[in-house]
Amino acid sequence: MLKFYPSFDHIMNEFKYVGGNLTGLMHGVIAPMVHMPPEPNLKSMTGRMPHYHKETFHDPEKNVEYHLSGYGIFNEEAMIRLMGESVERYAPIGIEKLFRDKVEYASYKEISKKGRTMPLEYLNIFAPEQQKMIAQIMPSYSSEMATEDDIIGWISCPSLVHPGENTYVPMQLLLTGFIKNQEAGEKYFAPAFSTGTASHKSVEKALLNALIEYVQIDSFVISWYTMQKSKRVIIDNPDVLECLERCGFGKDSPYEIIPLYVTLPDMDFPIYTVVLRRKDDKFPYLIVGTQGDLNAPNGVLRGTMEATAIIFMHMFHALFDPEKIEFSNKESIFSDLDTNVLYYGVPDKADEINNLLDQLMDQTILLSEIPSRFEHDTKGQISHLVKEISKVSEYAVYLDITPPEVMEKGWSVMRVLVPELCAMCLPGFPFKNHPRLKKYGGVVNEYPHPLP
Repeated sequence: MLKFYPSFDHIMNEFKYVGGNLTGLMHGVIAPMVHMPPEPNLKSMTGRMPHYHKETFHDPEKNVEYHLSGYGIFNEEAMIRLMGESVERYAPIGIEKLFRDKVEYASYKEISKKGRTMPLEYLNIFAPEQQKMIAQIMPSYSSEMATEDDIIGWISCPSLVHPGENTYVPMQLLLTGFIKNQEAGEKYFAPAFSTGTASHKSVEKALLNALIEYVQIDSFVISWYTMQKSKRVIIDNPDVLECLERCGFGKDSPYEIIPLYVTLPDMDFPIYTVVLRRKDDKFPYLIVGTQGDLNAPNGVLRGTMEATAIIFMHMFHALFDPEKIEFSNKESIFSDLDTNVLYYGVPDKADEINNLLDQLMDQTILLSEIPSRFEHDTKGQISHLVKEISKVSEYAVYLDITPPEVMEKGWSVMRVLVPELCAMCLPGFPFKNHPRLKKYGGVVNEYPHPLP
């Protein structure tokens, strides 16, 4: 039963609350991506956000790339995702002042006496030589590893795995918009990423999406850098095949779809790294997306769509910024989430990239053989994921970071931090000292990961 008709009119009414050139969270202009045959015909939209970070960080020279986009089979789907992503990107920066008073500045030795506290081993996730390089790239970070006596900003958050209890975690890992307290002598050791942040018109679904994102990135990072052998998925689901056909991934598509089943042994949750590889050795040669979904077939479809949306990034730079493509392949140290993507688009590296891909694959599995879990039950999915996370985590927390100005419009933004899992990393700086990466054999693959 249709709840809103016409649906696009309803979506535009929702957009007026988040988009506007004077008072919007994002600019009022939306740019739909132009279809360029024979590229896949996925609906995709992008937009820009005001430079909130310049005000939050009191730094007019600071530059942040928000990577705003929405995609789907229909324009409505793409626009809904674009709005949700703009709210998600805004929240950690817009909410910073409201949480500042809740932060306690203390050493680990002091704060751990007050209750359960995340150990420093999950803050010292870079190897010593990496820590020094991070400090050179970002001078606000310490060049030395954290000690029990260093002053850190801590916040007490509800525990994800111990209901009714709280856990202290470093604020620098929780919010991308958090500002270092110079007067308190606070030190920074590792950058925060938006991994585990999700927005929705439902608190439960926002939490579910945040959990999914954290687990899927953990599996991707570990499988990529430790070169875990993953099974190639053979798509035998007729609904998925029909959707892919409609998007231009039929037999005449210039791309080969290579889904890899990257679920780790200690996590019962379908996760895929989906690779799009050109059949004709043209640009862009290789594009990668990753998705987890408790509906196993849907995960493959969403991962393919995520990868497809990245094609436009390659096209844009080829047309308007070819120098960045050259820089990505000759000079970049991959301390951003742009040059790593462009690195894999150049066909000159086809043999090298194919060799790398061959090392990541082993055996095959039918999509129909991968079980789904509670695909139509949000509470059931959350319970299942929390149960899986609790098997590997003692210090996982969650936090509602919804800014008041979007809360009153019905949005919810949830933040999850699971220190024992690997979050997104700078492509050239995998967390060599993270206990979980070391558990799975340590960093073997020195190639930067290809996700934006």
